[in-house]
Order: sequence, then C-alpha cells, then structure tokens
Amino acid sequence: MGTHLFKKIFIKITLISLVIYHCYIPHHICPPVNISVVVAAFSSPSYSSSSSNRNSLPKISSIAILTSGGDCPSLNACIRAIYKTAQLQNIQAVGLPIGFPGLIQNPPVSFELDKSYGSTDMLTKGGSRLGGSVGSDYKIIDSLSLEEKASRISQALDDLNIDGIIATGGDTSMNLIAQMLQGSPKGRNIPFVGIPKSIDNDVPRTMYSLGFQSAVSVAAKAISSVRDTAESHRRVIVVECMGRDAGFLTLHSGLAGGADAILLPEFPIDNDALLNHVQTVYNQHKCAVVAVSESIRLPQSGETATYTTADGKTRLGGSAEAVARFISESLDLDARHVVLGHTQRGGSPNAFDQVMATTLGVHAVNAICSGQSKVMMVWNGQAVECISLDKLANEPSKSVTVDYHELVAARCMGVYCGTLP
Repeated sequence: MGTHLFKKIFIKITLISLVIYHCYIPHHICPPVNISVVVAAFSSPSYSSSSSNRNSLPKISSIAILTSGGDCPSLNACIRAIYKTAQLQNIQAVGLPIGFPGLIQNPPVSFELDKSYGSTDMLTKGGSRLGGSVGSDYKIIDSLSLEEKASRISQALDDLNIDGIIATGGDTSMNLIAQMLQGSPKGRNIPFVGIPKSIDNDVPRTMYSLGFQSAVSVAAKAISSVRDTAESHRRVIVVECMGRDAGFLTLHSGLAGGADAILLPEFPIDNDALLNHVQTVYNQHKCAVVAVSESIRLPQSGETATYTTADGKTRLGGSAEAVARFISESLDLDARHVVLGHTQRGGSPNAFDQVMATTLGVHAVNAICSGQSKVMMVWNGQAVECISLDKLANEPSKSVTVDYHELVAARCMGVYCGTLP
C-alpha cells in the first residue's frame, strides 16, 4: 500500500516538473519531452490483481520454464530473470529441457534450476541452457491426440507439483501449449504465460520478439563486411538471411548493413527493375550488395528455393545462390553468394535483447503470481503489455507492409525492395 502511494506521488511530482519544464525552459536550450512516454515508463502492466481478490489467488510455489521452438540470443537472459524473480518470492524454478515431449516420458524429464542460472554469465550466453526439443523428440507426442497430450502432460505437471508454466516461443507454439494445458485430470488448470521469441519477428501484437535485434546485428555486420571484398574484386555479393515468410530480419539487416537491394517475401521481384538497379549501382561503385530473404519468389521461376533433408523434410534455402546466378548470367558480372544461416541464431545477445528479455521474464513471473493465465507478455515500444492468447488465435503472423516505416526509409534512399502495390 505504501509503495503504491509513493508511486502515485512520484508520478505527480514528475508530471508537475515536466509541465514547468515545458512552460519555462526554452526549447532551443532543451528539447521538449514526450510526457506520455514518461507516464508509460512508470505504469505497471494491466495484470495486477485488486486487493479484494488477492487473497483468493492460488499459491504459486513452483514454476516450470521451457524454451520452445528454435533458439535465439537472449533466452538465457530471460531464464535468469525468471529464476531470480522466483527465488526472491520463494518459488522453485524447474527446467523442462526438451519441453513437452519430455513430460510424456516416464518419468518426466525435468530438473530444478540451481544458482548458476542466476549468474550474470547468463546475460551474455547464447542459445538456451535449458535446451530445446528437436524433431525426433516429437515422434511419441505426435502419435497422440490433443486430448491425450493434454491429459498426460497435465498429469505429469501434477506429479511434479508444478503451479505454473512460463514458455518462450512464437504465436503457434504458445497457442498449442495453451491448448495442451487445458483440463488437468484433477480439475486443475495450470497457469501459463508466454514470452514472444523469434528472430523472424513475426509474432502478432508485438513490436519486437526476443532475439530479433541481436540477429539483425549479426546479419547487418555480415552485409557490411562483404562490401569490403565486393569492392576489392569488383563483384556483386548476395547475402541470404533467415526469416521464413516475414521479411523483417532481411529488411532491418539490409538497412543497417547498407545493402543496395533488399528482396523480401512480401513483394514480388520485377526482373528488369532488379537488373537495371544492380547494373546502375555497379556502374557507379564497381560493386553491389544484395540482401535476400530465404523465402523470396525466385526471379527465374517465381517459386521459393527449398531443399530436402536426409530425413525427408523440406527446408527453405538457396535463394541467394539463385539470385546470384540470375544476376551473373543476365549482366555478365561476377556474382557470389553468402548464406548466413544459423549464425543469426547463435552468439551473445545485444544490450537491447538483454534488457527486453530480463524485463519480460520478470513480468511473466509477476503475471502468474497475480492469477493470470493464457497470456503473453509483450513490449509495445513504450511499456510491457499483457495480451490474452485468445486474441492471437485467429490472427495471422506479422509481415512487412507497404507503409512499414523501415521499408519506406529504404525506398526513399533508392534501395530496390521489389514491386510494391
């Protein structure tokens, strides 16, 4: 109560100070401050419970953590924040190293996190110390119906005395997790809070997902670096970025790395326009750098580039090689290609992702302790929001739109980005 009152008084004092600042200090000396941003920074997410029903909230004594889907930078920073916040509230933190497939096994695969998970080393370590599931882990779980999965997983969580789950993942995996947690055999629904994680940055209702900004830093540096060798040998170099069906990673990386053309899956390629642009850039600089998404429609065929793995699965890949061949054969230039691949997933996170992962991890624990479930904690650019997963169920994944600010910026600087409607 005292802390809440202090916070209100502090915000009022801050607002009064800002009003005085705006009215009496000339803006040529100090620029104006956006008051709404300051208020949002001191505002709590909308998951807090009222004092009248706080006593009726279930006691949270154990929280399980899992990192679903592919890994990315800053997952360990998020795990660290969850662990440290839970410890201060006397909540046990349990790791699920291979996610829900491990809960199907007998006995369930889990372990209690030790103090090393609260170490500052976790802030900079890439990947996920908890580990993640791979295709072979799902052989058993894929053979079960959704009802069977829900029953066996819920029973395992009951046996492990788990009171809540926090999972990082994309919108698809989080909705699937929420479905599997419905209807415990003992009539107990396990609270679940998700944290968006994707270097593709395609989770709806989010500004950025964990790992995206770090992946951009890696790809942007690579795009910038290949220009040196392109200049030395008078070449065109095509760099392939990940991102699946969304062009955010390629667009941001190409913009930061200074690419001359950025090809995205959202917009078709006009072959003549692309070739004319590359030739013009090459005539001026005796080199050119093109950033391409792994899922673009190829100029030769209009199809995406794919390959088949040893276990018979179809994967995206090969767009940079195809575009480089197209440019080389069409313009008689020396064109090479580079595939960044999983270098974008690994390595240490940048400071932005470290801070966002830490913040969302802390708020995820607080949300569970406040009685929230089937929600996702997101950063909207100004504050942390708590969004119901039910609202995401029918929303398509995010994609780059014509009016996306970074796309507009690229086009205004003369970067070819495909044919826009």
